[in-house]
Amino acid sequence: MLERIPAGRTVERRLLPSALELQELLATLRAQAFHGVVRLRGPDWEAALPVEAGDSSSALFEGGSTLVQGQEATRKILRLLEEGSAEAEVGELPPSVVSILRRVAEARLIHRDLSTEFIRLASLRDRLLQEGFRGVVTVRGTGWWVFLLLPASQALYYDREATSERDQAGLISEIAHLPAEIDVWQASEESGRTWTSFRGDEVFIAAPGLPPAQVLEALGPLAVRILEHLDGTRDLHRLAQELAEPPNEVERILLQLQRRKWVYRFIRRKRTGA
Repeated sequence: MLERIPAGRTVERRLLPSALELQELLATLRAQAFHGVVRLRGPDWEAALPVEAGDSSSALFEGGSTLVQGQEATRKILRLLEEGSAEAEVGELPPSVVSILRRVAEARLIHRDLSTEFIRLASLRDRLLQEGFRGVVTVRGTGWWVFLLLPASQALYYDREATSERDQAGLISEIAHLPAEIDVWQASEESGRTWTSFRGDEVFIAAPGLPPAQVLEALGPLAVRILEHLDGTRDLHRLAQELAEPPNEVERILLQLQRRKWVYRFIRRKRTGA
């Protein structure tokens, strides 16, 4: 999870033996008008807390396959620190980046680890705008991040050396050819249908000769179940219905399968009469 969050310039590392130690650290940083992020690593969990003066604590927490955001994440971190310690790293970031990270910490991650190898960023942005999406799209490359604030037209570029506000369309065209991972964070007040990568008449076929054991080891049992259903007749919604799984979760695994070239997708076109 921590790879989704810029680390900034490290100013302190320490072991936090208790929840009180974390609360005191956050209070001290806010009193100093500090802007940055506190990154935590526990025995089997990670977390990030954006920090700026006067801010109430919101966080991102991930343990196992569970991602928690907002105040609930902060409470979970404090409970875990009552039971054991965590390694803390304090990183300084530009105020504009921290402001966006606060929004991310309150948002819902609806799509993760999309790759520019398979997703056209410009098309993704246009589709989200058409559907009335409100939130943040984060694009992370090697040593740089781009934050698209939708439905606004501006973007923020950050590369650890400098931060600049840019026009979204122009910046997207500059980074379109670069390898990067994309996360889509929906604002917490949003409701209704979420955007999906696979739409309409797209159906899927599993790559031939793929060992189920290899899929199980790489992506888990749900991926194996999904592959068993990929015969070229099912779209995302039918797959989700037959598997009795959330469409977002089925879509996430389909994207991972596609990235590994373990599935193929096609447009099922309707025939017209003669």
